[in-house]
Amino acid sequence: MASPVLISVCYSENMKKPLIIIIITHIVVIVLAYTAPFWLDWRLVAVGVVLNYIQILIFKGCVLSHAQFEDKKQTFHEWYLRKFGLQPNRSILNFVLRYIVPFVLLGIAVLYQVIFNFDVLVQF
Repeated sequence: MASPVLISVCYSENMKKPLIIIIITHIVVIVLAYTAPFWLDWRLVAVGVVLNYIQILIFKGCVLSHAQFEDKKQTFHEWYLRKFGLQPNRSILNFVLRYIVPFVLLGIAVLYQVIFNFDVLVQF
């Protein structure tokens, strides 16, 4: 049985269930994505960006967020920021996450690997 503190940290009113496995998966995927320019070949980062957009087109958002939240417009980032007392503007946050962050990550990967010629762990 999960502790009351863990439940309060992992649960909010608009969630389907406090599924810790979805929360942990979200965190792992986000950390891997945000660090990908430094360990994953830039071409595979580009594939990841394309796959992210395909997911958004097909499922109208993140499949993990859909599994976690009743509100289909809710994102993990927004939920997590609210847990820390911040009140992000949903439309601005979603714009940044969908249209700016993926290309910034790809740009960092190209700079790091092609321009500065650093090697990465997973090469294409």
